Parts: sequence; C-alpha cells; structure tokens
Amino acid sequence: MSDADHSLYVRKSDEGIVVIIIYVDDLIVGGDNEKEVEHVKRLLKQKFDMKDLGELKFFLGIEVIRTPEGIWLLQQQYALDMLSKHGMVGCKPIFVPLNQNGKLSADASEVLEDATMYKKIVGSLIYMTITRPDLN
Repeated sequence: MSDADHSLYVRKSDEGIVVIIIYVDDLIVGGDNEKEVEHVKRLLKQKFDMKDLGELKFFLGIEVIRTPEGIWLLQQQYALDMLSKHGMVGCKPIFVPLNQNGKLSADASEVLEDATMYKKIVGSLIYMTITRPDLN
C-alpha cells in the first residue's frame, strides 16, 4: 500500500511493476509487464469474485484514450452531463463568469435558494480539475 494514497498498491519484482488502484469495488490493474499484470489478476481472481472488463476506457467520469503519443485522460462527457443536468447546455463560455459591472457588498440580503445545488456544481467543477488543471 502506498503511504501517499491508501487506495494504491504497488508490486515490484525483477519482472516489472504492477499497480492496483481501488475505488469501492472497482479496480484498475496495470503495469510495465503484461505477463506480470496477468499473473496478479489470476491471484486476485483466486481470492475474490471478479471479472476482467478488458482495457480501461472509462473510470469515474474519466475517459481513457491510448494513442502512440501516450495516454489521454478526458472528461468531455462528464462536463456535458453536468451542463445538461444544470440546464446550461446552450451557455456561452466567458473568461470571467461574473457581471463585470456588478457591485459586491458585505450585505447578504440575497441568499441562495438551494445551497445544495451550488455545492454540487462547485464540487463537480473541482472534480474536473483532475484532467483540466487550467480550470483552477
């Protein structure tokens, strides 16, 4: 188990490195030696009821695409789903999403009707910074 992340397990041997990432009941198993990866999968199948879904394509809202140049992590579908969920599919992107002529004051006369929805939107945007650090 990794000291930095308790859901990350690393197995190092002379044959290579195998990495396992766990999220609830989902696993990602990968490494630099396919035979070792398959060996670890066999060991896991002996202890746990599991099935191999093949090459990783989608995990926790992140699309995984392999190309000769490398591995790409995308959240386009996640972003589209969030826009749709909150009725903003037709919105126009702007650099600063705030009325530039608006006046801010310490007087809290207007309170959000539903703070839960606001928190969900902010949480979703924070989650999107996994693959889009430019959103910070």
